[in-house]
Amino acid sequence: MAGWDQYITNLTSQGVTHAGIFGNDGSRWAASPSFPNIDHLRDELPKAFSAQPSGVVVNGEKYIFIRNQDHFAVFRKGADGMVIVKLNQAYIVSIGVNQKPEMLVGATSKIGEYLKNCGY
Repeated sequence: MAGWDQYITNLTSQGVTHAGIFGNDGSRWAASPSFPNIDHLRDELPKAFSAQPSGVVVNGEKYIFIRNQDHFAVFRKGADGMVIVKLNQAYIVSIGVNQKPEMLVGATSKIGEYLKNCGY
């Protein structure tokens, strides 16, 4: 899907270490180079918005659930943070190495809101 890379570039230019956009079916629309593997992507991402989320497994390590709101969920593993934004047809995942997850929320939510308003 041409054009998705611009959103990844936007996120990484704002300090996000790894960013990816994935369809609801788990397909990879775009991702930064060496984006970590999210185990069972198709199953893991929707869990972030379940009634009792516990965490998401990335490269075999669990990111612990911190909080979620209407369209985003926040996770942490040690000094690393992760934000998942839920769109209509996809998810945006931002991971920050040595970054508090709250720093990732603003940039990721802004792009998510834009894409959601465009029907994605």
